[in-house]
Amino acid sequence: MNSTGLDGGHTNGKRYAESGLEGLKNLPRTGRPPQISGQKFAEIKRELSENLAGWRAKEVMNIIYEKTGVRYHEVHIYRLLHKWGFSPKVPRKRFVNTASNKEKKQFKKRPRK
Repeated sequence: MNSTGLDGGHTNGKRYAESGLEGLKNLPRTGRPPQISGQKFAEIKRELSENLAGWRAKEVMNIIYEKTGVRYHEVHIYRLLHKWGFSPKVPRKRFVNTASNKEKKQFKKRPRK
């Protein structure tokens, strides 16, 4: 343990000795390579952007599976959509009470018989 109470002082010293100040900079971490090519992702993104009404994560998950055979978890679909620049289309609270009474009555379900 070093004086800061954190392990890693040794590795930083080693990196500094080998590469100077440049060695102390964080290196990019690649992580797991994607299972789908960038070209396939571009095709899927293009298809999604053509629909202005928006998509549900499960619909996007099914589209990706149909086109590539790769099944992603629903949470990862949200990550992909965010990475591609899409945002969730959810009605905001401020619009809840903007409808007139006539519009609210038309929207309500019919009474049960």
